[in-house]
Amino acid sequence: MVAIYRDVGMDIPWQPLSVAQARTWNALFSLAAPVAMLILVLSLPSQWQRRIPLILLGLGFMSGVIGMLQAIGPAQGPLYFYRITNNGFSVGFFANRNHQAAFLAAMYPLIAANLTLFKGKPEQLLFQRTMAIIGAFVLLLLILMTGSRGGAALAVLGVALAWWVYKSPVAKARSADRATDYRTRLIAFGLASLFTIFAVIVAVRTPAVHRLLETDSADELRVSTFPIVMDAAQKFFPFGSGIGTFVETYQLFEPNKLISQTYFNHAHNDFLETLLTAGVPGVALVFWAIVLGLFALRSQVRLRGLRQDQPGFQSQVLGRAGLSVIAMLALYSAADYPLRVPSLMLLVVVAAGWCSNAYRAAQR
Repeated sequence: MVAIYRDVGMDIPWQPLSVAQARTWNALFSLAAPVAMLILVLSLPSQWQRRIPLILLGLGFMSGVIGMLQAIGPAQGPLYFYRITNNGFSVGFFANRNHQAAFLAAMYPLIAANLTLFKGKPEQLLFQRTMAIIGAFVLLLLILMTGSRGGAALAVLGVALAWWVYKSPVAKARSADRATDYRTRLIAFGLASLFTIFAVIVAVRTPAVHRLLETDSADELRVSTFPIVMDAAQKFFPFGSGIGTFVETYQLFEPNKLISQTYFNHAHNDFLETLLTAGVPGVALVFWAIVLGLFALRSQVRLRGLRQDQPGFQSQVLGRAGLSVIAMLALYSAADYPLRVPSLMLLVVVAAGWCSNAYRAAQR
């Protein structure tokens, strides 16, 4: 474009910072849902805050069950909700198996938070702990069914962070009607055990599990495109090509040998893509988010010893769970783009709201 203006002897006019203005406007409008969710989480009373982990765990369980049915069903079956997806793999509510694995791995801190906030009798507490252990094991099987190596590694981190989130709850007095409670717990435990056995059988027979040990051409493509994206980022430094314009920008630099019937939709490294599309301002926002996370971590470590009957206990537990979820998905962003998925973006916004509530409670 510069050469054209020079050849005709015209001055170069001002140009937009974004190479695809419609994409950037779309990226801006896509923030409406996360902003609304953040306002909702910050305004909810404490009793509703307590229910959010249960809702998220329910969604995770449903996504995992759907994914298991996808793994054992036909590759082009009706349980896949997107035209472009990882057919034959467990993707649940998502189009990408890696995002399904990331969502399921993020459930580990929520399991720990839900168990920590338990209020009930000793026999109920024992049952809750048993179910949490079974749920964590089944969750690992569901993650393995996705065939995502990154998701499997994220699950290990999730278990470690769940240990940090968890604090043993204090049970109340024993129940007078123990027989009814015992029968209910026995039925639930039996159903959970049957589901666990079924999940183990499915996981062993699922080809996606064997994929964990195989070479993935997609991983090789990510490595080969890294220097290309870095070169593009240098060309558009310091303001970037415009948020949401990765596809158009990458096509300007894509070598002929990598051109295929499919297109490269993201850099599969959100930090690198932020540098390319948002430039220095985007990198500054990332560092600002890290600083806020460190402030939240400091307040939560300082109040780790709060007892269940003290004010702010629930906020601190949810804050630790929220910070764990944010840390997991932020680290995973170095190898994928989970925070560009609307549902995972909303999950992180909920987690950020918990961190904010915990920080404000610590300042009182």
